[in-house]
Amino acid sequence: MKRGTIIKQETEDTLILERKLMTQHYLLSLIRKYCTGCGICVDACPKEAINLTKAVLKDGKLSQKPTVDLNADKCNLCGICAVICPTNAFQMTINKEPKIPVVETQSFPNLIKKIQVTIEKCTPTCKLACQEACPCDALEVIVQKNETKKITKILEVKINLEKCIYCKRCEPACPEAAITVTKPYFGAIWLNTALCPKECQACVDICPSQALKIENGKITAYDKFCIYCGACQKVCPKEAIMIQRSGILHTEVKSGAWITALEKLTSPETMVKEIEAKSRHKLRKIVKEIS
Repeated sequence: MKRGTIIKQETEDTLILERKLMTQHYLLSLIRKYCTGCGICVDACPKEAINLTKAVLKDGKLSQKPTVDLNADKCNLCGICAVICPTNAFQMTINKEPKIPVVETQSFPNLIKKIQVTIEKCTPTCKLACQEACPCDALEVIVQKNETKKITKILEVKINLEKCIYCKRCEPACPEAAITVTKPYFGAIWLNTALCPKECQACVDICPSQALKIENGKITAYDKFCIYCGACQKVCPKEAIMIQRSGILHTEVKSGAWITALEKLTSPETMVKEIEAKSRHKLRKIVKEIS
């Protein structure tokens, strides 16, 4: 096989695209258990190398998640999917180091997403609330106990960034306000329960942040916990849910590729607003330099 050809390997849990060159080894992995089939990667891929099958529902419940497939003949391993995936399902390495080509060449931004813990605020009476609230098992509270196994001190809160989806569930759960979370995506979620089929809960089953729940026999949406991935919208059989992303927090970048992706992931209006904001910033900088 010709050197540099992208090789596709697939197991039940992982899909891998690999390219070996003389001095560089590229590896793009899709971890299926993290993937919700939200389709953000499909929208953002500049090569249309990502396909998505429909979810399978049975008696109103999710029987099979939407499935992502990668076309090795179209993919150029740019890594855009690894940048924008809201659930960290895509992972990219170069020579076994976490690196994303489009970010390395500054043709695409990194998303700004943060989770910070002020350990000094943590108290042993919190009942490990942040850990209990996390829907992704991304938080682990390390504690000190006495001889009766009672928690006497919170030593550390470990955060697994490969699992964290920045849903903010841990933030209000903490009784001491010791955690702050910055979401990369922001927007709105609309739910019309009048359209919901009887006993259907596919959206609840697929939601990675548990922003959708069944309460008193009806589905309720909690916007503050939504990560705006759109997975619920994809699996809804009656178009009862609509997700609108109105912005994305990201590092600075001067790239047409990003503007194109931004329009697809949000709206033309959001794209125009960002271009206008950049133009104003550039103008202020020029005026400042002149004066």
